[in-house]
Amino acid sequence: MTWRKLRREERQLAFLWGVLVASAFLLRPLWLVLAAFLPKCAFRSLTGIPCPTCGSTHAALAALHGHPLQALTANPLVALAGAAFVLGGLIAPLWAGVNLPIPATPRPWPLWFRITLGAVILANWAYLIVWRKPI
Repeated sequence: MTWRKLRREERQLAFLWGVLVASAFLLRPLWLVLAAFLPKCAFRSLTGIPCPTCGSTHAALAALHGHPLQALTANPLVALAGAAFVLGGLIAPLWAGVNLPIPATPRPWPLWFRITLGAVILANWAYLIVWRKPI
């Protein structure tokens, strides 16, 4: 793996990421109130089958209430992505502040990575269809 220095824009993005995570925590009471007004999943209402993101709101609310296992049960991929977002928002500003190098990501992503990512999304969707109780 090759490493490279952060560019100015990436450093700014890292600090913005930290601000977004801090804002999400500060606005937690507002998110909990507004969630009641979100619409039901249109795909599930029309087909009866959960979409790949069904359970996202439940996962986010469970995480906001401090119930990580309930978040994982609602939608594992969304819960893990949310945790990664929060963790990244805590680490990225510190990393940029110390001016540490970052890994250089290949463009386009390697085929094995794209196939794995697609398989993970399909496995998550299969979980939602087969094992997840109706909401």
